[in-house]
Amino acid sequence: MPVQQSPLKRLERHARDRALDPAVVEQRGQDWASLTWNELYRRVIDGAAGMIEAGVNPGQVVVIRVPTGIRQLELELATRVAGAVPLLLPEHMDPREVGRLLDEIQVRLVIVDDESRLGLLRWAGLTQAQLFECDDRSWERLRGMGLERRKRQPDVLSWVDSVRGRTPSSAVLGLPREKALAWLFRPESSGTLEDLTADDVVLLTGEATDRFTTVVRDAHLTAGCTLAWVETPAQLEAALAHVSPTHLLLDHVTAKVLEELLVAATIDGVPWHETPQEVLEATSAQVAEARLRGRTRKLAADVTALAPWWGDRLRVLVLDARVNRTISGLATVLGFKLGRIAHHPAIRLDLAREHSVVDVPSPPPTTLDADASLPRRGRGGTELDSAFSLSGASGS
Repeated sequence: MPVQQSPLKRLERHARDRALDPAVVEQRGQDWASLTWNELYRRVIDGAAGMIEAGVNPGQVVVIRVPTGIRQLELELATRVAGAVPLLLPEHMDPREVGRLLDEIQVRLVIVDDESRLGLLRWAGLTQAQLFECDDRSWERLRGMGLERRKRQPDVLSWVDSVRGRTPSSAVLGLPREKALAWLFRPESSGTLEDLTADDVVLLTGEATDRFTTVVRDAHLTAGCTLAWVETPAQLEAALAHVSPTHLLLDHVTAKVLEELLVAATIDGVPWHETPQEVLEATSAQVAEARLRGRTRKLAADVTALAPWWGDRLRVLVLDARVNRTISGLATVLGFKLGRIAHHPAIRLDLAREHSVVDVPSPPPTTLDADASLPRRGRGGTELDSAFSLSGASGS
């Protein structure tokens, strides 16, 4: 599919061709939740129209700070479909640097799931920004606003899509730099992701603000495959057991501890071997064509006991880190292909120059009851609606 195809066009295609196929999967406590492509499409287009209703215009910036998972993906896609630019900021960035970066661009909306996530933004002026405190109820209400907007203005999203044209819409990240000022950049890559197909099931680990997970999310939207996404290495074993992926994509954090995870791995709650470290070392030596004694040769053969841990259909393993000989040897024996994602150099992005802000035409006039007005919160916290809070005047 052409790279320049818009997020809206891609979502429409998947909703039409793969309506009931799972689009995204996440772990919620001990349970698992998922959305089909049709469900994701409906939620995203309503969320996008809701953002427009709340005053977001194409070319403006939306800062998203919510947990990894389905909600983050929904918000990111809704922002893109609304013609705005999703901006994700790593937690370890210097708040003063964040303030400088945000003061240079037109931030219209800041989305958080909890007030504690605003600490990173404490040095930013954000005088023209609204605050959206996004929990389940507020997300439902925003989507409800969007549905009503689409009823009054059915072509609003296609109009936005035409205005944005081929302008890049993928997420922008903050990039901390040693001994230099931080940058904004848009992650790009080449390699394994270009080969994903709609029939693939991808298990991804890592934070939303990581460049690796960012390019994977965009590839997921392009391919129309199933994406299961967990944040930490501790979640990997349960995710493998539940998802049984065809592709396992590990961010640099999980990749660095993969060997430790394999040593401690269990299958159906039972350790896969009495001496797992010795087995991995013997396997690595065997693949390197070292001469093995009888016991070592037997240990190398025992590595097949680890195969069920990966699920029954894994074909491709990708690590966002250098692959050591232990993992390489294991992949060879178990028949996995070691894929590769090559990150393109991070180029400093001037969002103010790249994106011109365009006002969305107003829908046809309609008569609203007084109770149907948009719930808002003043900057001082007055008249707080706990379900849906936007701070700042609608015309700001």
